Amino acid sequence: RKSLLYKITKIAAIVWVSCIIGVFTILGYVVGIRKEMFDKAPEVFAFSLLGLVLLGCLAFFIGLVSLTSLILVRNSKKSKNKLLFLIKLALILAILPLYLLAYIIKPLEFIKRLKRLGLKGLLPKPIHLKPLLTSAVALIIIAFLMFPIWVGGYWVAGEMTAYQLGYVPEDMAIVGTGSMYPTWPKGTKGKSPKELTKEVVSTAGFLHYPNGIVISGKRYFGHTLGRGDIITWENDATRALTSQDGAEPAGLLKRLIGLPGDTIELRDGVMYLNGEPQKEPYTAKPHSSFGEKFLKECQVITVPEGKVFAMGDNRKGSADSREIGFAPIIDINYVLPLSEQKGILDKNWRDTFKDLDASSKVRLDKTKYVELLNEKRKDTGARPLKYQPLLEKSAFKRGEVILKYDDFSYEATRSGYTQLKAMNEVGYSNIAYGEAPTLGYYEAEELIDNQFEFPDTKKFLLNKEFQEVGISEVEEEVNGCPTQVLVQHFAGYVPPNYKTEDTESWKTSLSRLREIQPSWSRLKENSNFYQKNKSDVDRINEIISTRIANMSSVVARMESNQWLTATEQRMVNQDKALYDEQEAVATRLNKQ
Repeated sequence: RKSLLYKITKIAAIVWVSCIIGVFTILGYVVGIRKEMFDKAPEVFAFSLLGLVLLGCLAFFIGLVSLTSLILVRNSKKSKNKLLFLIKLALILAILPLYLLAYIIKPLEFIKRLKRLGLKGLLPKPIHLKPLLTSAVALIIIAFLMFPIWVGGYWVAGEMTAYQLGYVPEDMAIVGTGSMYPTWPKGTKGKSPKELTKEVVSTAGFLHYPNGIVISGKRYFGHTLGRGDIITWENDATRALTSQDGAEPAGLLKRLIGLPGDTIELRDGVMYLNGEPQKEPYTAKPHSSFGEKFLKECQVITVPEGKVFAMGDNRKGSADSREIGFAPIIDINYVLPLSEQKGILDKNWRDTFKDLDASSKVRLDKTKYVELLNEKRKDTGARPLKYQPLLEKSAFKRGEVILKYDDFSYEATRSGYTQLKAMNEVGYSNIAYGEAPTLGYYEAEELIDNQFEFPDTKKFLLNKEFQEVGISEVEEEVNGCPTQVLVQHFAGYVPPNYKTEDTESWKTSLSRLREIQPSWSRLKENSNFYQKNKSDVDRINEIISTRIANMSSVVARMESNQWLTATEQRMVNQDKALYDEQEAVATRLNKQ
């Protein structure tokens, strides 16, 4: 056995060294002489290199096993117990570099010698050059080759095991939608929601979820979800939500707020957990948590088993469980524990000392907001808006009605009290007007950013017809729930710019009426005819006079490019009926 193992070890060593020489020869030829990379060189070189590497690894493994077996055979007594031999072989291979060091240095012999001879045992034995050189070469191979390979192997095995168990963080891209601000930064201003989903603003190491070891259907050593963890999940609901703006369907990344059994309520911009108001340092602003489609203001919900409730840190700029409902735990695929956020991400959080005070409610700086809005309008060529106190009054009246009837529709379907009625009550009128109500408390920049995320709202705010604006914040209780609505009223004058053919048509009709008026008026001078048809003669002259007066007013307004008044518009609407009646009376009189 010793002879066979020695031959195998020797052959394996020769093959291994030959493979190393072959690898460096191919590398030198392809890169150094041909000046090529392997993707450009003929495939024979790449396959040859790969074959030599695999053969070398196999030879190295066989050589180590045979060498270790040879050492065991030399040091062990004769034994037919093959199982015991294989167990010893496996254990020694696991710590082979240390075993070989011990085999060469022989520390036990040194200790025995020291005990037997005392300090004399420290004196070196007679030196024989050949064994000394052999031992030195062996130690160098062990220290600089085998030991790094074994340590690296254990490290790779540990990393692979940890990765399979979900203990190795995986870098995830954080996109610039801003829903997790201030924990992570927002994307570039001015980009569309679709563009922001592709802009990476940061990365973070998330753990796979669930992780740990499953034994008999039970999981051990895995992370237990906790409040404050940041999770990602994906299902049909998240894909439908994320694809609304034309982006690719995806999952959501939000902060876990409620665990199974917890109650959640949003009241006055504050999140209540199990009935207790929460100070949340990771949120962008205090008093910023407002309801959505799934969880409305002052509505208490209980998180069911198997699900969690999650929201973005930027509560006013996040679509989350408030809109699409609970996140099923089975759909969660990554988690960033709260403990891993401390010392890194919490540097971006804010002080919550006065979060629950009424003084911490955000108020809108109207002057700054109008300045910011005018900067946006300037970029599109729209005229700057002027602040109109009368529009602020009409906005306040509308805000009161909106909250009273809980009706945000522009048509005021429940109350019938529209923006136009509110403007008329405060003594303001204009041609073009519009309204933008928003729930919540906002700072100037925050409101601008929020509104310009929505294409329809952005288009409305940049309407070139608007010239004036007024803003009011109205705070009241709706069904016992504190609520604030911010109402913006816009208005402006737009010239009618009548078509030339329309103006000329009215002028022609007026000229013809003036031409025929004298002839119909002279019928009164024919006493016999007049007495016989008095009512028709008087009526046709009355109609012509009325139409001339009406048309004169309409033509004058059109020539000055001004909008018709309500009275003049009624004149236009009535003229067709007057014309038909005039024609009918004229037909009767002509027959006479």
